[in-house]
Amino acid sequence: MLAVALAAADRDEEALEQLRRTTARRPPFPPAFLELGRQLGDAGRFDEGIAALESGLALAPGVLDLRVGLGYLHLKRNDRAEARAFFSQVLTVAPGPHEVLVALAKVMALDGEYADAAVLYRRALGLKPDDAATRISLGKCLLEIGEREAGEATLRAATRGAAGLAGLAIMALAAAPHGRFFLRPSAAAKFLRVEKN
Repeated sequence: MLAVALAAADRDEEALEQLRRTTARRPPFPPAFLELGRQLGDAGRFDEGIAALESGLALAPGVLDLRVGLGYLHLKRNDRAEARAFFSQVLTVAPGPHEVLVALAKVMALDGEYADAAVLYRRALGLKPDDAATRISLGKCLLEIGEREAGEATLRAATRGAAGLAGLAIMALAAAPHGRFFLRPSAAAKFLRVEKN
């Protein structure tokens, strides 16, 4: 907690030093390894962050959050094969974590596996039906695989009650090869049926 407070106060090196001291203690405290990896990753020091999480995983191999953290760091580094491996390992042991389903689906979508990504996004929405960001990602995948009506309906559902996400939905529509492009924002809002606040 002290390291988190130090980082929030822009005292990054002190925060990292506090975390290094905490991760050196035994028995190991896995949240300290996670925080150290996260802070190093946020600073763009991915190799150091990965090394910190791997050392934590060596000491506490059963802590799935360390594998999830490694997956995210590899994804930030655009090492999608490693990210996919870590997220898949977690889903093999615990098939339901929402954030891991979404993360693996993102990797699949980045690799052009839109149909498989859509399956995982649907599973994630089964766990958290009100997750509008995941619904937008699902809509993008559906557009990419040519399911235009379903994709558009999914994007409309995502912006219902979340007008702040209309921009993401409009970008999804415009970016997909089977999407739509609007010259006026008001036309896009009308198409998505976004309600003005």
